[in-house]
Amino acid sequence: MSQIKRSLSFNQSSNKKTKKLQNKPNRLIISIENLSDELFYEIFEYLDGGEIHQAFSNLNHRFQQLLNSSSLLLKLQLQYTPAGKTLMNNYQPIRVNRHQIFSIYSWKPSIGSYFFSSFTAGLSLDRLESLVLETVDPSVLISILDKLKFLPRLFSLTIMHSNDLIDLTDIYRIILSLPVLKYYKFMTNKPYLSVLLSMATNEQFNTIEHLVIDHHCTFEELSMITSYTPELRRLCFMNEVESDDLKTEIILPINLSNLTHLSIRDYYKKFDEFEMFISKLHSKLKVLSFTTQSLNIAYLDSYRWEEFILKYLPQLEKFCLQYCERIDNKYKYPIYSGGPNQFFSSFWIERQWIMEAEIAGEYITHVVRPYRKRWHEYIPDKMIYSSAGFCKSTQLTLTYISSDAHDELINIHCRRVLSAAQIYHLEISDEKTFIGTLIQIIKLLPELDSLKIRSLSFDQPKSLSAEELAILCSIANTCKITKVYLEKMVGIGEVYLLMTLCPYMLYLKVGFINNINVELFLRNILEKINHERNNYLRSLCFHIPTAEDKMIKKLEKMINIEKLLLDFIIERVLDNIYLKWT
Repeated sequence: MSQIKRSLSFNQSSNKKTKKLQNKPNRLIISIENLSDELFYEIFEYLDGGEIHQAFSNLNHRFQQLLNSSSLLLKLQLQYTPAGKTLMNNYQPIRVNRHQIFSIYSWKPSIGSYFFSSFTAGLSLDRLESLVLETVDPSVLISILDKLKFLPRLFSLTIMHSNDLIDLTDIYRIILSLPVLKYYKFMTNKPYLSVLLSMATNEQFNTIEHLVIDHHCTFEELSMITSYTPELRRLCFMNEVESDDLKTEIILPINLSNLTHLSIRDYYKKFDEFEMFISKLHSKLKVLSFTTQSLNIAYLDSYRWEEFILKYLPQLEKFCLQYCERIDNKYKYPIYSGGPNQFFSSFWIERQWIMEAEIAGEYITHVVRPYRKRWHEYIPDKMIYSSAGFCKSTQLTLTYISSDAHDELINIHCRRVLSAAQIYHLEISDEKTFIGTLIQIIKLLPELDSLKIRSLSFDQPKSLSAEELAILCSIANTCKITKVYLEKMVGIGEVYLLMTLCPYMLYLKVGFINNINVELFLRNILEKINHERNNYLRSLCFHIPTAEDKMIKKLEKMINIEKLLLDFIIERVLDNIYLKWT
């Protein structure tokens, strides 16, 4: 299936084998025409078919042969300009080369357009493998779909729709009868559309291996749809029905012996309903992704998940859970009483599935997923976490933090997160973080070991209050942060403040340094370390896009002459400069 996906991607190569791009040996290339045909075909794979014909047709005999060759497969994007005029004039020359069309992306095809007439007139599109239709009128869509059964190589079909009048039953009935389709996705933002199919017979089975139902679909409807897809390997669907008990929705057995990947977005179901659905899904899942906004706090019960996975999904290799909840001063959320750090038993550590949390505005997402290396684990010679390290791997990511009333909301959010897991790593994704907000957050998360922020602001929306300055002084002696990453530095004062806020810092990484002189930047930091007799900070990394070996030698010479350090190593890895000392 992965090979099929690669070959059907609009932005990727259409050839199944890697082409040899080398020209003839000892041949001097002095003009574009000296390039080989193979190289031109490789270049064309990154261009739209209309652009290719517009740029290269009628240039000379050689390019005309290239454009007419059966080796050239075209990818077409048929869409409207902001002015409302179509770009179809680019595709007029392609009418005689329909056998070269490999994939089509069409936005709002209409009756009378070349795209529509190509299907309704039965024109030859015998090499078309991928088709994407967006915002299609229902009558036009049905007319096009009726012709798809005549395409011998249509492996991938995506439909993005926003019309209330569409009949999904007719759509699915046609799609599920296509003879060679491997990938099918239907996406719409219209809620509660129904698919009313009967159970498939043996004669109605199709070849679909990857199915994405990106619209509301009940468990009963899913049972009917998947009865047509015995070859299904990957399934993604969403269920938006709100129910009060198990009797409100019928859950039928689903037999999919080839299914290995399952992704579900279910906003209201209780854990009991989800468990019943999985118990009736006869497959050998290796990958499960589940997202919910249910108020059922049982989804954060790690022990129940352990029993559930061992009982129903013993072959599971990858697991991702996202439990989303909205929290503010007025919203009452379910109380979590299971105690923190439940997801760190041997069951979770052996599988390297860890718990994390994300806060975006008023929303908190509790996440369980496979462990991914942190930014500070890409330090040269840095070893990956041991099992003991996994127990302290929980990260909190903050986005859209309001600085106007940060005290109250941040307190609520952090207390909620800490009720489920202790936080050891913090990442703030906002473009700027007010230093007062950062101080408040660090105070609430006393076990932090690493900190990553985009940039700091000292005076927006306000200056530090006397209380915040007092907090800064009080937490400086208790802060446990040892690794800090400042992605964008405007002034050296930001680094100084972080060194004050995190006195036990061992490693400091600075990204963009805003055109500050590199020598001056490094000298100031090392002088401050020496002046304050800092015995902890022993490693620096800063990103310099223009870094080169000559710069390394210059910095090394400066450190030696000014005796800023005695025993140190300075090296360049790509665009990063690393400095370590004892």
